[in-house]
Amino acid sequence: MGDHSGFVADPAAVHTFGSDFQHDLDVHLSAEKIQTLHLFSATPTFGLRAVNSEVQQTAKDYIARLRDLYDLLEVLLHNGAVLTEAAHTIAEAYETADTLTATQVTGALATARATVTATSNPTDPKTGRPL
Repeated sequence: MGDHSGFVADPAAVHTFGSDFQHDLDVHLSAEKIQTLHLFSATPTFGLRAVNSEVQQTAKDYIARLRDLYDLLEVLLHNGAVLTEAAHTIAEAYETADTLTATQVTGALATARATVTATSNPTDPKTGRPL
């Protein structure tokens, strides 16, 4: 088996990852967050109207922790979107690098062809006839 050292990037796979990840963020995480928010906002929190101050405080603490979790979820959704955008940008950079490399190789081959042709088939500069 040959040596497979080095880094190889498949831009199509990186684009696919970015698209799939964004889809998962949109369809699963974001949708579930919104659905849960609607569920909790439509339902009164148990204990807020209790006579016991400890029960009321526990309910308030619960609501505060729930808000903290939603804030964290917002950060995760934002960071996921950033990661998705970065994946697409990185894939485009690799595609551009591959294109530039191919262009450079083609240019080098054309220059080499012209040099070899000029040295192997010398012509008279004035007449253009072979020497």
